[in-house]
Amino acid sequence: MAKKPKKKWKKRLRRAFAALVLLCIVLGAVALFYLSREVLEYDLEFRFKNRSAIYDRHGELASYIYQENREYISLDAIPEDLINAVIAVEDKAFWTHYGINVKSIIRALIVDIKEGAKVQGASTITQQLVKNMFLTHDKTWTRKIKEAALAMLVETRYTKEELLEYYLNLIYLGPNVYGVEAASQYYFQKPVSELNLSECALLAGIIKSPGNYSPFLRLENAYKRRDLVLGVMADAGYITEEEKELALAQEISTTPGKRNDPPNYYIAEVMKELTNLGYSYEQLRTRGYKIYTALDLEAQRLAEKTIKELVPVGYVDQNELMQPQAAMVVLDVETGGIMVLVGGRGQDHFNRATMAKRQPGSTLKPFIYLAALQKGYNAATLVSDSPIEFDGWSPQNYDYNFLGDIALGYALERSRNLAAVRVLADVGVDRVIELTNKLGIRSITRQNDRNLALALGGLTEGVTPLEMAAGYAAFPRGGTYIEPFFVTEIVDEKGNTVYKRNTVPQRVMTEEEAFMILDMLRNVVEYGTGRSAKLSRPAAGKTGISDNYTNAWFVGFTPEIASAVWIGNDRQAEPMQYGSSVIGSSMAARVFKEFATEYLRHYPVKDWEMPESVARVSIDVYTGKQTESDEVLRRYYAFRKDDLPERDKVRFIDEITEKLQRFWQRLFGF
Repeated sequence: MAKKPKKKWKKRLRRAFAALVLLCIVLGAVALFYLSREVLEYDLEFRFKNRSAIYDRHGELASYIYQENREYISLDAIPEDLINAVIAVEDKAFWTHYGINVKSIIRALIVDIKEGAKVQGASTITQQLVKNMFLTHDKTWTRKIKEAALAMLVETRYTKEELLEYYLNLIYLGPNVYGVEAASQYYFQKPVSELNLSECALLAGIIKSPGNYSPFLRLENAYKRRDLVLGVMADAGYITEEEKELALAQEISTTPGKRNDPPNYYIAEVMKELTNLGYSYEQLRTRGYKIYTALDLEAQRLAEKTIKELVPVGYVDQNELMQPQAAMVVLDVETGGIMVLVGGRGQDHFNRATMAKRQPGSTLKPFIYLAALQKGYNAATLVSDSPIEFDGWSPQNYDYNFLGDIALGYALERSRNLAAVRVLADVGVDRVIELTNKLGIRSITRQNDRNLALALGGLTEGVTPLEMAAGYAAFPRGGTYIEPFFVTEIVDEKGNTVYKRNTVPQRVMTEEEAFMILDMLRNVVEYGTGRSAKLSRPAAGKTGISDNYTNAWFVGFTPEIASAVWIGNDRQAEPMQYGSSVIGSSMAARVFKEFATEYLRHYPVKDWEMPESVARVSIDVYTGKQTESDEVLRRYYAFRKDDLPERDKVRFIDEITEKLQRFWQRLFGF
């Protein structure tokens, strides 16, 4: 008899509990009714913050820009195994419910009442989707009711396939990894479309708690979770027992994929150019653009490697940066696109290729001699390499010697300062500054640099490697200047091209003038101060060194590329003298040589095309007259056919006599 009251007590308790659950459901329904009016005001458009991707000229991925690392893909591109795995473990009734699962809600409500707190989840995929897109993650009944109302509402506006596609692209799956495509690349280093069954199960299992089930962090948990998902899939009939066992036997990779570091100096300049084109940082981080650039990743890595191997470390400064620093720019001669940009040796934010204005030394001389050609000089015009003084200023040659009267082309080959000063004085500083500005070297101004020290590269501020490479590129291009650029094309999320680079070459010199300077610079590399840059194929360029070895330059080109290499300490006045060793322009020339040799090795060897109106003839560099005699120092230079240098008549007669004598000897034997 004593046991009956106990049974009645339990029965009453169950009835009270059921009544309480029913009351909660009724109250929830009432709350849902009132909150639905608020929910109806929500904008139910699914807008994703998709990463933008930066590609090189060959379509190779260089870097991402993102607020959330996500790449949106269609449901068709997602493997069926992954779709089934997600549904099996996250929402078995997804295809049949209308946004909420009433049974799951009641079950969760009972648990929450028992525990006195909200601990049991009952969210469908649709509820998870609207929570992450439109609501906060607060664990409150108000938020939960709004979530349910929104879930039912979006189910009336979108198909199940659309909702599933949104969900699989929205979910958080790791450290700054959103959506299954980015997650697949993060965990498996391949597109999601290539995942096998085991990988699909692992990825679906991570959704519940990326921190707890990441194979990179908790491998044992990852195995258990994957195995659970495979079991659920088999129970639901998505896979066979045999398929499950095969997937269970596969090992999980525990090593994150290794990617080459992005070329940060280059990417920073891409961002600046995109800003100048009118794209905000927020747009670039969230709108999923595909940005195609002139970058050649293979060449970029080669340039970085070449600088690292060739340029020695003098010391490491207080900012933990290697000194001397170095910068390199490589342009595509044909298009003007910036293929390579090395802004320094390190990861600092100061880009020495575009921001460091440094003294260019003798690399400015070709522009002075271009102005001379336009005034009527040619490569054979004699200029004086002898002492000179201007208003108390007495410039010197680097070797403190004098060669006397020499041909203009030879003066450039030997980088004779005094000859260059005389030519500059004759053609006019204003004319040379105007030419450099037209060739993109805008750091040189009349306000700051209107003096004869320009002939020696003596500037108030200096120039950048990018400016110099762009200016020199006009010579192998036939006399036209193209503004260097990074971005070639921008494609939006829908595949529409919203920007296309329109290159407009600007003629600065004639084809004849361009080839004549080019030909002189070829001799600089063949015989002169630029011999360290000599290749087994046509190359041309000019070295430069500023006072006390504070800056070392080589600016040069082949038919395919134009490049500028600069080496110097970040402290501008500090010479590159480390113990008994000194770094000079030959080091910069060697960087160019090693880079060009390796980069161009798969390119067919070709030479520059000489204009029909130009001929190359041999001259005596001390008389400026045509000669074929080996008894004098002679060089071949390009001239307009209507402006060929005259022959040395005495030597010409001697040469004819010598040729006749050799003919007579071959004919008669004496």
